[in-house]
Amino acid sequence: METVTRAARELFLDQGFSATSMDAIAKAAGVSKATLYAYFPSKETLFAFLIMAECEGLQRDLPLPDLSEGLYAALQKFARQYVRVFIERKDIAFVRTIANESNRFPDLGRLFYESGPLATIRRLARFLDEAKAKDLLEFGDSIMAATQFLSLIRGERPLRTVLGIGDANEQTLDLEIKSGLELFLKACGPIQAHRSDK
Repeated sequence: METVTRAARELFLDQGFSATSMDAIAKAAGVSKATLYAYFPSKETLFAFLIMAECEGLQRDLPLPDLSEGLYAALQKFARQYVRVFIERKDIAFVRTIANESNRFPDLGRLFYESGPLATIRRLARFLDEAKAKDLLEFGDSIMAATQFLSLIRGERPLRTVLGIGDANEQTLDLEIKSGLELFLKACGPIQAHRSDK
């Protein structure tokens, strides 16, 4: 199956989802159409499998913050990992492919959003709830707070990356993350006790 999924991914990236046929995937993978359909009954099923594999990889590469490190340090570490995993990753082309097909195949776009970005928001929200329970943060809805935090620390980075101008150096990235992090903490709770690692 790995041969099939690798061939399919390469063709989807090169030609797009709509222009790629199951015949072409079978040929590129060196398998019969019967074998291909035994694994994946439709092209949509195959693409959905690739989306789920992509999202699982994203989540593996982005561990949850550890509050024992201190609130500021934990969120700063998470923010740096988030930027590298979701924004600076080399396979951003796959996300572009999903976005390009989302108008014609909204279920695939929704699958990626719910399994990738939304899953990350929910995981971060659980951490924020933990910090709130310990009176380290104050906010209303944790999903909204997590969404706002990620928006603050990524800024225009996703747009610049999609446009091919994600050229910020480490110092600039750290400055953007620090600025967004401190703005979030200023809005959601006292931070003086959590800034010793700055």
